[in-house]
Amino acid sequence: MDDETGDFVIVGERAALGTLRPEYAPQLSRWFNDPEIRRGLAHRGIVNADAEGKWLEEVTEAARAPRPSAVQFAIHDSSDGALVGTCGLESIDYSFGRCEFGIYVGDRRGQGIGTDATRLALDWAFTMMGLHNVILEVFDWNARAVGAYERAGFKQIGRRRGAVTTLGERHDVILMDAVADDFESPVLRALRPG
Repeated sequence: MDDETGDFVIVGERAALGTLRPEYAPQLSRWFNDPEIRRGLAHRGIVNADAEGKWLEEVTEAARAPRPSAVQFAIHDSSDGALVGTCGLESIDYSFGRCEFGIYVGDRRGQGIGTDATRLALDWAFTMMGLHNVILEVFDWNARAVGAYERAGFKQIGRRRGAVTTLGERHDVILMDAVADDFESPVLRALRPG
């Protein structure tokens, strides 16, 4: 299990969030280019391991600052440490206490790992970083993802009509957010003083 190397930063019931490592680049690029996974992403480019490696360098640089502009995590299955995807907090704005959330799960979808990873990322955003509002966008056809986000603590707040094309068809984008006031820390509350 990768946890023995100290790469996990927060562990939940199904998922563990850890640091991204250069050796993940080939696997991440394979998932990113998989049509089944890609249809739910807004990114339309094609990536290879070199491009994914460059992205890893960029997000690592952004995350290392005392007040990072983005924090990206590797998602692992907490039962065996297997890499299953990535998620991140992006466009972090400390003045307003908000950021954007993004995730993709390449392996073991439909097992609750993505929901748990989302909950852990919200715990990090609210409890560790002191943010108040996290927003995401999801395509209206992706009911499974909407349900997972709702189980993790997000609520639907609106939609952008016809704002995305998926496989040649126009769809709405559902806007969802989570706020610290509505969120109960599943892991990091144990670290609170007192």
